[in-house]
Amino acid sequence: MTDHRYPALHRPTLDDLPPEDATTDQLIALVRSHREGQEYPTAEALLDNLPIALRALSDHVLTGQATAMDVAYRLASIIAAIEGRQTPPEPSRRTH
Repeated sequence: MTDHRYPALHRPTLDDLPPEDATTDQLIALVRSHREGQEYPTAEALLDNLPIALRALSDHVLTGQATAMDVAYRLASIIAAIEGRQTPPEPSRRTH
């Protein structure tokens, strides 16, 4: 019996996005694909951890080693976490 292994699926990374064409929405989609299957933290946990996440981002920028894509990805991660906790608004029942 031969062993038929399937090649590992390619998981998109920042390197797959050309920086000159990248958008925040593309980065948020990338973050969401990386978090697939994970639950988002509660709103309270997000608020508690937001200063920690922002300080870590600031420290990373201050090292001088952060690229614009690194910073944008980390900001997209924060945006995705916040959006992941929001309840979609009720559709308007008003007719125009």
